[in-house]
Amino acid sequence: MLKWKQVEPSVISLLRDITDETARTTERDRRYDPQDLIAWWNNAQRRLATQKPLQHHQEYKDDGLTVPLPSDFYRPRGVFLPGAGQSLPRLNTEQWFFDATIRGYYIYEDKLTVSGINTTRFMLIYDGYFPDITDTDSWVKVPDWALEACAVYAAMQAVTQEMLRDARYRKFISKQDAGNPQQSPFIPVAEWLRKRFYEIINTHSDDDTDFR
Repeated sequence: MLKWKQVEPSVISLLRDITDETARTTERDRRYDPQDLIAWWNNAQRRLATQKPLQHHQEYKDDGLTVPLPSDFYRPRGVFLPGAGQSLPRLNTEQWFFDATIRGYYIYEDKLTVSGINTTRFMLIYDGYFPDITDTDSWVKVPDWALEACAVYAAMQAVTQEMLRDARYRKFISKQDAGNPQQSPFIPVAEWLRKRFYEIINTHSDDDTDFR
């Protein structure tokens, strides 16, 4: 596992290579705000988690039957009762509204509600987001294979920022309706980076798709 200060230089190198080549009219010695880099990386981690999330669990005991979801919660994998190996069915809010004693669980407004059981002890197993990077000493907890994917996604965001600043892009947008678009050099680069991000992810198959 690496810290952000170990990963950041490779991300900066990629950003300079891509954006300087794309925007030749700009300065060669480009500098990026460290907070922009962190924000782009965190966005990449969140996008990664929608495809390859972390797997976590949270045990609740004597906390009642309506409890807050974990802060890194993305989606549920199941709610289980202790000892019996029992999993509860997921309900929708309409099911619970018409019969508050029905056995199961539902999620609403960042809260988990369990009903129809005679215990307040249960475990939520869930897919979670990766921890955000906050400073140079933050640990980067994405898998090694995903470092390139996140760097590519960060580069896509950098290119998008350059694109929005570029006069050629504004001209391209203004002439769309006139039927005479002028292609911005940033657009194909951003699209290639987006595709590359998903190509990397798709080469790593999920090993427990049957669980969901």
